[in-house]
Amino acid sequence: MLTRLAATLALGAALLAGPAWAQTVSPDRVLRMVPNADLQTLDPINTTAGVVQSHAHMIYDQLFGRDAQQRPQPQMVGAWSVSPDALVWRFTLREGLAFHDGAAVTATDVVASLRRWGARDPHGRQLMAITAGMEPEADGRSFTWTLRRPYGLMLDALSKPAGNMPAIMPARIAATDPFTAIRETIGSGPFTFAREEWVPGSKVVYLRNPAYVPRSEPASGTAGGKVAHVDRVEWLNIGNVQTSALALMQGEVDYIESPGVDFLPMLRRRGMRIVRTNTLGAPGMIRMNHLHPPFDDARVRQALMLLVNQEEILQGMFPDPELYQVCHAFFVCGSAQETNAGVPAGLGSAAARERARQLLREANYDGTPIVMMDPTDNPFVHTATLVLAQQMQSVGFRTDVQATDFASMAGRRANRRPPSEGGWHIGLTYWNGLGASDPVGNVPMQASCDRAWPGWPCDAAHQALIDAFPYAANAAERTRILEELHASAYRLVPYVPYGQWYLPSAVTPRISEVLAMPGIIIAWNIRKAAR
Repeated sequence: MLTRLAATLALGAALLAGPAWAQTVSPDRVLRMVPNADLQTLDPINTTAGVVQSHAHMIYDQLFGRDAQQRPQPQMVGAWSVSPDALVWRFTLREGLAFHDGAAVTATDVVASLRRWGARDPHGRQLMAITAGMEPEADGRSFTWTLRRPYGLMLDALSKPAGNMPAIMPARIAATDPFTAIRETIGSGPFTFAREEWVPGSKVVYLRNPAYVPRSEPASGTAGGKVAHVDRVEWLNIGNVQTSALALMQGEVDYIESPGVDFLPMLRRRGMRIVRTNTLGAPGMIRMNHLHPPFDDARVRQALMLLVNQEEILQGMFPDPELYQVCHAFFVCGSAQETNAGVPAGLGSAAARERARQLLREANYDGTPIVMMDPTDNPFVHTATLVLAQQMQSVGFRTDVQATDFASMAGRRANRRPPSEGGWHIGLTYWNGLGASDPVGNVPMQASCDRAWPGWPCDAAHQALIDAFPYAANAAERTRILEELHASAYRLVPYVPYGQWYLPSAVTPRISEVLAMPGIIIAWNIRKAAR
């Protein structure tokens, strides 16, 4: 045991090592964080990966942010107006905005950034499809966005903290093809990216931006005054949960985004603070391949939905019931869009499983083995996959659980070939709760056929409801569409929810004023007390 502990601590010390000049910064002004994934790419418009969006919030800013209640608030914008017919929006940047290379942020930069974002993001694509014009004005700080029809979620789209984030970057960088990752990372946010210290697989370093002018309002979520109280932030890729827990308890790191759940009791006993920063948690999703039998038949997808007992799966994943909840709301329990419209009664019960057997008989399921991708390097999804396989077998499915890793599963998921030729039937995943709560931004909910997320649901009526949601004339109309969409999802079954969980973060007692935002690491506003 002592030998293993020594090796663990040695590994942690190696990860914490840095260049000699960095050691001249006072330790009290260095914030060391362990994110839940390694940063491998840098483009927040080219990918929806959560760690990339967290990276983006360190160095970029947005026109609008989201406060802790998920309400859009002005961030880079100083003033804005909208015409009575809701077709002409005018935005003016606040004073003092500058990129990290010293150049002033202009409306030209903003327009170029939004056009690049609009080619990738679901909200952005909708907006660009109805855009009549988006032009900078002569003052250099204002631009006008003219629409052909009103878009009720304009500020929600511009304040998105996750998914494809509408990050503002210099126009010359924003000119990069939206489907090609950017190589240059210059933003205007509270921290700069120390590229020379970036070691993929090991360390990411950010430095306080002394030229950043924060807003005067109190910080809340990604809105308000982004004040950096430390000079240096280090993200350390410590893949071993025991190593990171020991490093936290010994004061070698300050913040672990997602500590292993088995270590939470020990961390509490040692005086570490456990904080829930992801207020909407992570909804689990069982994704089926809609292209090939048997899941090309809605009855088989409905059978899967009926048989799933979320409580059984979640109990296998987590030792503490406070970390999870059963949730049948496609748009996330606890969100403004939570609804149970169309949810069948008794999901996962004995009666529901009997109905599932009947649906399999009606669909003439022939016993074809169901190829289930099993990412064994992700303990939560691995456990959920094994429990699901047992539940499926209980109603007559034959299963073929194939071990892989999460990255390989993500690559294989794009394979459209039949499961017998290297494709797949089922793959479990989970989503950022904030992104999944948005009917447009919930990417796996889309039923746009070949353009849909892997699994490729295809249903014109279902997709029409998604597309109509932002154009609702009022709140009552939006609620009606939302409930119709939710009931449609329980008929189409684009994926099956398997619960919602809340993995807390852990910080040392020296850390205070940690802001909460679903799926995002926020380093500004954090204070670190002196030893």
